[in-house]
Amino acid sequence: MRMLMEAPDIDWPLALRVSTVGTSDLPQIGQPELRRLVADLRGTARRAGRLVAAHLGIDSVGAADVRVVDWAGWGRAVSTMVGAVTSRLNLEPAPDGPIRRIRATGNGLLVGVGLRVAARRLLGQYDAYTGSDTLYLVAPSILAQERHHGFVADDFRLWVALHEQTHALQFRAAPWLDGWLSRRVELILNDEGSSVQGFAGWARTGDISSLFASGQAGDALAELTAAMTFLEGHADHTADTVGRPHIPSVDLLRRAFTRAPGPSGLGRLSRAFDKDAQYRDGLTFCRKVSSYRGRRALSAAFAEPTNLPTPTEIADPRAWVERVHG
Repeated sequence: MRMLMEAPDIDWPLALRVSTVGTSDLPQIGQPELRRLVADLRGTARRAGRLVAAHLGIDSVGAADVRVVDWAGWGRAVSTMVGAVTSRLNLEPAPDGPIRRIRATGNGLLVGVGLRVAARRLLGQYDAYTGSDTLYLVAPSILAQERHHGFVADDFRLWVALHEQTHALQFRAAPWLDGWLSRRVELILNDEGSSVQGFAGWARTGDISSLFASGQAGDALAELTAAMTFLEGHADHTADTVGRPHIPSVDLLRRAFTRAPGPSGLGRLSRAFDKDAQYRDGLTFCRKVSSYRGRRALSAAFAEPTNLPTPTEIADPRAWVERVHG
């Protein structure tokens, strides 16, 4: 069954208004402190880019553009990224009319609520979708976490920036990665499997994603989930490793962001939706691979698409080491 043949109808102006309704949970900060925060985050991100590039052996300084944004700014960035993905996948707009406008309004409300919830948790994001090579750091979320946990600001900001700059450099190390990820998304959106196949897959696996991605699309979703798990784990592992000589409280930061074992709420429905599991399992995979073959072993994953860990190998790092390194 095809998940989506038309571009999603979203009233983005409405979504952005909904995402910024109310400011009671915004961290209170004066203008002088805000200016220092923005300048410090930009400088820290530049430093992080150089540190990660040296660690990975890449001739780069990280993302070309670093933008420090508030929650509204991140929402606008998301709308741009979604538009870029829609364009690249050649999704056709639905015919104009009242039904399309009603659908756009409903989706705008849902997306706005989603942006509002996600923005409070998101600390940063690398834009791998528009070609802008931009790293976004979400200032109010970073400040809120610092205050809530009592983190040392310099330590926490560098640790976050190391993680996000690692994502930027992953795409430098593997120029094919962008196209590989896009192809999997395209296969999922254009799933030709039948409803019968979907329900059979759900009954067999208990994973609700089988309803909208079966057969080849189901394989693509599993590959995509494994790749995202590896990329997030690699970014976490790199932030910890590179940060250790520069961040005295790095172990405290890692403990504060350790994901609990077992599936999260959405993870009970599908592993594809379990972001916490991606961070947790990806970090475990990278730590074990490094313990088996040294920190350079992970670089092989970026050499070619077939070197990416499979879903089975994420749970069995030694199998990946044996397959890729011999």
